[in-house]
Amino acid sequence: MNAPQPDGTVSAADDITRSELLPFLISFGDLRRRAFLWPGVTTAIFAIALLILAGANEKAFLGLLATYLWLANIYLVYLWCGKKQPFPYVLLITALSFILDLILLRPIQLTERALPSLIAPGLVEELAKALPLGIVLLATCRLSHYRQRKYGLREPLDGILLAAASASGFAFLETMFLYVPKYGAAVGVPRLAVNILGHIAYAGAFGYFIGLAVLHRRNVKKAMLAIVMGYLIANLLHDLWDAISIYGKTFVLFGLVHEMLVAVSAFIVLATAILKAREISPEREFLWPFGNMPVYQAPEVGPVPVSPAMFGDFWLLIGSARTRLANGGNVTVRDIPSLKARSPDGTIAEVLRHPGDPRVLVLRNLSTTTWEAVLPDGTVRPVEPAGTVRLAGGIRLDFGTQAGAITMTAHDPEADPPPQGEREWC
Repeated sequence: MNAPQPDGTVSAADDITRSELLPFLISFGDLRRRAFLWPGVTTAIFAIALLILAGANEKAFLGLLATYLWLANIYLVYLWCGKKQPFPYVLLITALSFILDLILLRPIQLTERALPSLIAPGLVEELAKALPLGIVLLATCRLSHYRQRKYGLREPLDGILLAAASASGFAFLETMFLYVPKYGAAVGVPRLAVNILGHIAYAGAFGYFIGLAVLHRRNVKKAMLAIVMGYLIANLLHDLWDAISIYGKTFVLFGLVHEMLVAVSAFIVLATAILKAREISPEREFLWPFGNMPVYQAPEVGPVPVSPAMFGDFWLLIGSARTRLANGGNVTVRDIPSLKARSPDGTIAEVLRHPGDPRVLVLRNLSTTTWEAVLPDGTVRPVEPAGTVRLAGGIRLDFGTQAGAITMTAHDPEADPPPQGEREWC
């Protein structure tokens, strides 16, 4: 217990707190937002079910084990992508993709038979796996900015995650409804275990390029080039995997080495695509595990939180460009080309003093787009058109396809202020 001090008292620093005595009760709310609660619960359920089925029903045992590995693959990609979208939504897209592929199964099979066998699987199946992404894009294009962030297809990470969900639905249908009846229940476990190196990897690569095209949709030629390149890469990986048939039974060892090399190559393509997608994501401040707030769960704050008086020059940094944010100054489409102005002069933001506290400067959104602001304490809130966000060093702003940060430099408050609207380049 606590060591007594010379005066006979016990140091408060050495006291055992209630949360230390009952961590499993008091910390449960925080545990629900972490990455390991639901995988633990799911593993426990599957493990108990597998124990019950072991030795009793081999076919059901293998089917359940294959399903567990299949879910683990989806969740791994979900974590690698930084928990970009709610996991139940990812599972919903997986289920809907399964239903869609089940409806299209016969046309898919007929089309593959009509094409040369060496290129048919990639051409047809990668197109089928990309179809749900197009449906999501059309279904969510008119949603609010907040809901598009949560459910839409706006960037490469969205494309990868949605493509992984679609590929998982397709792989489950192909394995459990085509291969297991033909080759036996034992084939389901390795096929769905390798799904992350197979169908998910091919589709994820294509999804990256689809998301890249959406992110840069204003440049139509580059967007089309991205889609074509992604489709060709996905086809190449898929067809290389299926090319094992050329070895036959005589050179089966060469076929195994070939399959391993393709699997590793597909994984490298998927992993590098995820890393690059995280790097260029407008939501990179929110991505797990680097974000300090759960994605899409951060509380909103008032328009202008209380801020102490502070002197200094504020700057908006976007890439290598910086724009000075002085009282009365404006930010135009020349500074942030991705935004559209509501007025003919091209002004998309203005700097002014808060009417309730003249010591505080705020940036008012005069564009047609809702921004996302990440305050220095990690709090996230939207900045609607005509809304404001206070100026403070360390605030990050997401403008949709561009992101910026606000910094503050030292400045003598007694000196004459420089001209308003000054813009400098680093």
